[in-house]
This record gives sequence, C-alpha cells and structure tokens, in this order.
Amino acid sequence: MAKSISVRVPATSANLGCLFDCGALALALYLDVCAVARADGEVTVNYRGETPERVASDETNLMVRTVRENLRRWGVERGFDLEINNQIPVGVGLGSSAAAIIAGLSVSRWLSDHPLLDHEVISLAARHEGHPDNVAAAWEGGLTLAVEVGDRVIACSCPVPDSLQFALVVPDYALPTAQARAVLPETYGRADAVRNLQRAAVVVAEFFSGRAALRQELFDDRWHQPYRARLMPGLEEALRFTHPDVLGVCLSGAGPALLALSRGNALAVAQALQELLRAHGVQSRPFALAADNRGAKGWSQPGSS
Repeated sequence: MAKSISVRVPATSANLGCLFDCGALALALYLDVCAVARADGEVTVNYRGETPERVASDETNLMVRTVRENLRRWGVERGFDLEINNQIPVGVGLGSSAAAIIAGLSVSRWLSDHPLLDHEVISLAARHEGHPDNVAAAWEGGLTLAVEVGDRVIACSCPVPDSLQFALVVPDYALPTAQARAVLPETYGRADAVRNLQRAAVVVAEFFSGRAALRQELFDDRWHQPYRARLMPGLEEALRFTHPDVLGVCLSGAGPALLALSRGNALAVAQALQELLRAHGVQSRPFALAADNRGAKGWSQPGSS
C-alpha cells in the first residue's frame, strides 16, 4: 500500500431550482485531504480552511466518523492522520458534508484495500448523507442526476460546457438542512408537480445535449424555494434578479448560498447579487466559478509508495 493518499472533492450545488433532491452540479471549490496510515490505531486531524468554527478536529469529525464506520464494516482496525485543506464553506448549501463523506470513503477504501465500484461508492455515501444528489455529483463531477432504488443509487452524469460560468454568493450565516427541510409541505398539488417536472426535464435535456441553452423561466421552482424564502432575507428578490448574462438564479442546495448560471461576467453578477442581499441586511461573499467535470474519482490518487 502507498504511504499516503491525496483526495480532492469538489463542492456541489444541488436542486438547481426544479431538480429538487435529484440533481446537482460539481463546482471548482475543493476539499483537499492527505491521509497517512498509522500503526498505532490513533487518529489525528489537522484542519485549515473555511469556517473552522463549524468543523470538529477530533473523533466527532464527519470524515473521521465515515472512515471509522467503514473500516469497522470491513473488519479493519487502523489509525490515520488527516491533513485537511478546505475551500468549501460549511453549512451554506455547497455540499460540504457530502464532500467530507466522499473523502472519508476514499480514505477508508484505501486504508482497507477494499475495492469499490462507482455505484457502490455513491450508494454507501448516500447512506451516510441521507440523500444521493450531492454525493453523486461530488464523486462523478459535472451535472449528475441520482435516484435511489432500494439500497442502490443509480447516477448519470454529463460534463458541463466550458461556456457556462457560475456566480456564487455565500451569506455570512449558516442554515441547517433540517431547518430548511422543516418548512416544506408534506404534499404538493398536481399543477405545481407537473410545472416543476416539465422544467426539470428541459434543464436536464439541455445539459445532456451539450448546449445548455438555458433561460431563467426554467428555474421557476414551486417545491422548495418559495417556502424557504421566509428563512432567507432577500431570497425572493434574488430569484427574480435579471442581468443580460444570467441564464438562471437558484438557491444552492438548502441554502442560504445563491447560485446564478451565466454566459459570462460571473463575478459582476455575483457582486450585483451581493449588493441585493446587503440591501436586506445580509453580508456575503461573491465567487466566480467554473464547473468541475472530473469529480473526486478523477482527482483522488495514492501517494508515493
């Protein structure tokens, strides 16, 4: 076995308006991990990066728990050191927990020399995460659709065209996913369900065609964003935001981060959305990002032996 493994996992933005709980994009913000095996069974965590106050550096760390649980499942006892460098803000709807789980699975299968097929990685990760969209996109890269069938996840992905840019705005507060889910209704009317399904189908068709000829009306969701707006000052106005280069605006995951898909000038778009949130008393940070089409399976590799 090599002495170490380097793992890189992209951030992900799920839901994309009407693709609620079934689709996500991988974005070029990264969780980088170097893991080294130990002979004494101990675990150390050295964390650097975004929102360190929201990340545990002991045995309760999500990545550590993921590694431990899978090693136990496979009958392996081994210690490890984790060196973590994280660009992904935590608790804002950018798949930070999915990235930690995918990284933990990559480390645990290396430590145990336990081979896993792609669908096995995603299915195991979905059990840890509770839903498959973020973990599937984090592993596969690009735009990824995922569905749970029994205890298995079926995922399908396509590359995102280089012509698409992404304006990301990250507010200075976190929103627990459980809280964002608690405001959603238990049932939906047929008209709203059909409306969302139609838009989701066209968005997916555009991505898989390779054109991604999107338009703002395709992101007019009625399943989650209207209900979550009460938790996020400025969201209603942000979802109506227009700009010559903007192809659509949506909540990133469960929020509160915002994502705008753009044909250009992504930083200017992000800064305009930042100003919109500031008018509602919310401080935030703007990012101009590309998609990540490699996913963790394309980035992660063992170190020197």
